[in-house]
Amino acid sequence: MGALLIDMLQRAQRSRRIVSVQTGGTLFLGYVLSINPELLVLRTITRQGLLTGVRTLSLDTVSEVHFDDRYVRLIEFKENNPEVAYGQAAAPDGLDTTYHTVPALLQHALDTHQLLLIETQSDHDFYGYVVRLTEEELMLEVYTQYGEADGHTVLSLDDVRSVIWSDEDTRTIELLLRQRDQAAGS
Repeated sequence: MGALLIDMLQRAQRSRRIVSVQTGGTLFLGYVLSINPELLVLRTITRQGLLTGVRTLSLDTVSEVHFDDRYVRLIEFKENNPEVAYGQAAAPDGLDTTYHTVPALLQHALDTHQLLLIETQSDHDFYGYVVRLTEEELMLEVYTQYGEADGHTVLSLDDVRSVIWSDEDTRTIELLLRQRDQAAGS
């Protein structure tokens, strides 16, 4: 790696923004504390935006650096909004007192317009709002992890492995959607 890499890392350091650094098979997220032609010093963070420590990386092991891409901006967003991303998980009303089935939870999500994470038997997971529900199928209005609309998906209820209600990612997506709605309304 050469001058372009050092230039990007210096830009990230000056702007105090997160970078994603790939070394071999390992990805590191963090803030550039210092950089020279041999060594990068990062204040590392988790994918949740929590500080973990300081790490040195030899520049000759760095294969990729990402700055200001969608993933890095998502990590920065979580770091700047921890009260939403990591707040108390909201559970559906009556969850502790009623016998629940997957269709009943999906119907409740439809009624309350709750964003869910649906894990499927085929390991294709979807963030979305239930927009239609039958005895055999559900239709989701799907969003990416970045809060971007991603069309509609129809799933068999038998393919639903798990319904995740109000986790870190769904709360983050909901906040991103609210902020975009507010910005569009301004």
